[in-house]
Amino acid sequence: MKQKTTGKTNIWKWLFLLLLSAVLGLGLVLFNRMTTFREDTSQIAIPKEAETKIGTFTTTRNQLNDTVATYLEDYQSKDFSYKLYASNQLVLFEGEYLILGQKIPLYIYFQPSKLADGSVLLTVSEVSAGTLGLPSAEILTYLKKNYKLPNFITVDVNKSAIHIHTTKITNDLGIYVKANTIDLYNDQIIFDIYRKK
Repeated sequence: MKQKTTGKTNIWKWLFLLLLSAVLGLGLVLFNRMTTFREDTSQIAIPKEAETKIGTFTTTRNQLNDTVATYLEDYQSKDFSYKLYASNQLVLFEGEYLILGQKIPLYIYFQPSKLADGSVLLTVSEVSAGTLGLPSAEILTYLKKNYKLPNFITVDVNKSAIHIHTTKITNDLGIYVKANTIDLYNDQIIFDIYRKK
């Protein structure tokens, strides 16, 4: 027996197949979206820096002078003592030296500037013994030989400058500073604080 076809299509059958294909398609799309990574992390390279900036501090000339004076106490001796302090325009090194048993005051005036690596460069602007002007090369050589300076300070006689390597200042925490702004006139001295990894 052959079934008679009337030419009518069963609409429910087609609606069911359409609904089934929509559910399967939606399921495949959702599965694909959930299993695909949002970011391609294989291309990301995490930089391994040797230092991490942990902060910034701002100080004034007076606060800086007090800090430097306290730090330099360990470098003073009976024979050679000196002071280093900032005025509103220059940094002044004030010491004494002996000639024929007489103490002669020594003044070295520096113009401070920050370098790209965060170090501080003190360029000699004037050297005097009392009020008598002296050549900077000879006095810097004398200073280098006779005064006990911290190991992070280098005296460059040829360039008439003193280089303060702030990144080489050591402590137990591995923290050091880099000069950000040195503006003596406006009393604004800013250092960035870093920690070695």
